Amino acid sequence: MLKRRSLSPLHIFQPLFWSWRSQAWPRELVYVKAKECSELLSVEDFAIILGKHFTTFYPHVTAALIKIVEKPWERVIIDGQPHNHGFKLGSEKHTTEVTVRKGGDLHVTSGIEGLALLKTTQSGFEGFIRDKYTLLPETRERILATEVSASWTYPFGCLSHIPVKPLYFTERYLGVKNLLTKTFFGPPNGGVYSPSVQSTLYFMAKDVLSRFLDIASIQLRMPNLHFLPVNLQSKDNPTMVKFNNDVYLPTDEPHGTIEATMNRAMSKM
Repeated sequence: MLKRRSLSPLHIFQPLFWSWRSQAWPRELVYVKAKECSELLSVEDFAIILGKHFTTFYPHVTAALIKIVEKPWERVIIDGQPHNHGFKLGSEKHTTEVTVRKGGDLHVTSGIEGLALLKTTQSGFEGFIRDKYTLLPETRERILATEVSASWTYPFGCLSHIPVKPLYFTERYLGVKNLLTKTFFGPPNGGVYSPSVQSTLYFMAKDVLSRFLDIASIQLRMPNLHFLPVNLQSKDNPTMVKFNNDVYLPTDEPHGTIEATMNRAMSKM
């Protein structure tokens, strides 16, 4: 589903899932509700509108669960100027899952999918537990690459608790995305050293809960995507010849995936 506004960001909402007891989803009603929106809305607000409609209009519906993914179409820049109707598809996606129950109970989760990040230095892997089977050497110099998936929950327990500020959820989404990126990389003129993906993930989650007091918990998932220095043999030297860290091979498998959930009580420990 696409909502078009001239000279404004392009927002494409893709409803992924809907569920309630013994009721088929009338797809056309989603389009109707979208056309009724005269103002720009966040995906969370639109999901809430849908949930409110189906739990109030249909007596037999006790709850509605709405999942939406917003694809980031970005305005194209031509000769230094923004094109008035040209867009290109970005990478990371804005996600939400909203549950609205009859009577006004509410649960809102927002998230990011596919936030690809890479830094070429200031990363290592050291201090990990070793045993007689451990072959991996410690290092203080490697490429760190990952694709961040994040989801966070809000403390709003009912519809009346939602902030009335326009585009509140969109503002919070952008703030979380920017803070996750800033914590991952560190300052622009030196960065910040990461002893492991686990350590970086922990500080990313902790910074979000410290900065945004209206977020109750956050879950992060970060696969460790490896870029390994290429080693080659030559006829004159049959032993492995290591390049001076100038050619790297991306490896899809195997890799470890680091995942953790932090709530507000844990962030104070």
